[in-house]
Amino acid sequence: MNPNTDLQLVPETLLKKRHDLDALEAKRAAEAITNPRISRKRISDKSKKVKIVKAETILIQSRHRKNARTRFNRVSKKGMQTRASDKSVVKTKVWDSVKEEEVDEKELEKLQEKKKQHNNEADDDSDEEEGVDEAKKNDQLHKIPYKANSIGATTVFAVLIRPTIHTTPKPVKKTLSTLRLRRMHEGVFLPYTDATRKMLHLVEPYVLYGMPSTETISDLVRRRGFCRVDGKRVPLADNNVIERELGDSGLICVEDLVQVLSSTSLDAMEADKDGIFGKVTKFLWPFRLTSRKSKFQSKMLDLKDGKLYGDQGEAMNGYIREML
Repeated sequence: MNPNTDLQLVPETLLKKRHDLDALEAKRAAEAITNPRISRKRISDKSKKVKIVKAETILIQSRHRKNARTRFNRVSKKGMQTRASDKSVVKTKVWDSVKEEEVDEKELEKLQEKKKQHNNEADDDSDEEEGVDEAKKNDQLHKIPYKANSIGATTVFAVLIRPTIHTTPKPVKKTLSTLRLRRMHEGVFLPYTDATRKMLHLVEPYVLYGMPSTETISDLVRRRGFCRVDGKRVPLADNNVIERELGDSGLICVEDLVQVLSSTSLDAMEADKDGIFGKVTKFLWPFRLTSRKSKFQSKMLDLKDGKLYGDQGEAMNGYIREML
């Protein structure tokens, strides 16, 4: 009787795999003895890519860092001076009632100039028809006044619109962290007190803020609302969460949160910093919004926001709807 018949046969591929694994373990053990740092953190071949940074890039980053630090120190000592008004500023915007969108005043002026040139060249018979068309278009356009700054507001909504990279000074990062603005396109509700206004002025190039209406606050809380429960981010899907966390303060539903965020007076906020408004803002997780421009628009089409930052007043409602 052959004794090898009772032995279990092992496939050759499995034997080769075991041999390779044993050889790999022996190699790693030898590396751990010779160089213990490599054993702590394995470095892959993909992470060994050499990144070349031009000297011009380093100079530009250093210049940005220096300018940002200079601006921060100037505003902290002297304030915004003439760059921010202490009075309410009212501006007008042109609204197209048919298309339901805002019309740029510069484009409107260019169209009017073209029409004047065309009317001078046109015949008398066509003037009557063009006059009727212009009257219809003028009926569609409406001039609407709005507040261009947040003076007189009790609550503002601030959004971080620029990344805090290594060129950002540490005081700016610390101020943004105090305002709970730590991630791109995150927004928070803030009481518009003197202290908060000064902090927003210090970090104005990185922040977009303004006066949200009650309707906008309601849309934000209902569509993007998340709350903080035991240090975790929980969606506001049920009023029972609000009643469980804020029931002692008399808040039991989303409507109560919206009313507190929109109608709390500044005197009440300054008198009691840990009052109802402070409890609601701590209960709500910072709102994570989307970018106003898509990646295709910003990279391929090179569309940038440019000088869009700082206090926008009532125009902030339109920007919030674009980021919802």
